[in-house]
Amino acid sequence: MTTTPSASNFSLASPEEVLAYIPHALGFYPRNAVVLLIMQGSGLAATLRIDLPNAENGDAQAAHWITQLVKLVHKVPDASAVFLAIYTGQQSGTSHESLPKADLVRALAPALVRSKIQVRDAWYVGAHHWHSYFCLSEDCCPSEGYDLPDLALTETHLRMVVAGSAPTEEIWDGRGAPEWPNKSAIRSLIEILMGELPGTASRESMIRGWAQLLDSDPLVAERRFRGDETLCASLLVSLNDRMVRDILPYLAGRGAARAYAAFQEVSRAIDFGKASEDFSGFLLGTASCTPEWDRIDRLWFLCRDLLGVAQGPEETALLCLMGWINWSKGKGSSALRLFVTALELDPDYRLAQLMEKLLETGEMPTWVADPARAWRMRLEGRLSA
Repeated sequence: MTTTPSASNFSLASPEEVLAYIPHALGFYPRNAVVLLIMQGSGLAATLRIDLPNAENGDAQAAHWITQLVKLVHKVPDASAVFLAIYTGQQSGTSHESLPKADLVRALAPALVRSKIQVRDAWYVGAHHWHSYFCLSEDCCPSEGYDLPDLALTETHLRMVVAGSAPTEEIWDGRGAPEWPNKSAIRSLIEILMGELPGTASRESMIRGWAQLLDSDPLVAERRFRGDETLCASLLVSLNDRMVRDILPYLAGRGAARAYAAFQEVSRAIDFGKASEDFSGFLLGTASCTPEWDRIDRLWFLCRDLLGVAQGPEETALLCLMGWINWSKGKGSSALRLFVTALELDPDYRLAQLMEKLLETGEMPTWVADPARAWRMRLEGRLSA
């Protein structure tokens, strides 16, 4: 589930604008999925993408899938209506009755209505045409549907590109980061630093190094750790320490003072207090706070950049950190793909195993469904529909 960004001077009143918006909300072009635009009154509150159920699993599995989807919609406070878009990659056929997944939509729409969620419309979206599942005659729309417009030319797409949004064709799996030209020198420093035992003092120093970067302007921070090979090596070494690795999302999302307090309590492993309780609640997404999204975004970019020099456990840790960040933003599909890659690199990596299970159950942080606390893309104004 992705909380809808705000934007001005354009609306999602036409199907073309809605279809152009969906990839930007998700960060990628959906396939084999249902996408729901969840409304609060006349405002767009969140975008939810769910993999379509496998037809081979039968009606019982489809019914369970519908039940879970309705529950997810109701996690958005005051959700009142939805738009549905089904992406299958299949041809739409030549009649109104032959749309792919029509049986699923006929079961899903009434289930939403029974739960007090209005279904504004439901569309099949193919490679060349889109078609409303609720349009059943030529008086409504042509049997082959409407031509899919060039979404790249829509006002919504152009405005969101200008604002910095760039959806990808596929969900990014964490691979393909450009290798740093000084990677070999940094790897040599890592071998030296790995010989030193962590200890509490050096752990605090590691956390301090990350905190200073997260407090800096992103461009200044990038120049600093790319130009200081020892600093870069120490950041990567710190990822081999589970306690330091786990404190980083909390450091970004709640600030240095809280992170140091939580570290002191957790490192003692006794007398856990409010700091460690807030720490664990934040990592599990149950905390009532509003995360510091600017700092969390900085951590994501730092981790992505470090992939160009990381290897082994460091790379796996970076993928898990970015997966957690995507999960915290409500980008469940993107998060799961990063955890899957982490497990491909190390099938026994415990954090990736735990997060994969959490995502497979559909659990998301409490703030994702709260527009006042959830992450939003930085666009100006507001969306309407």
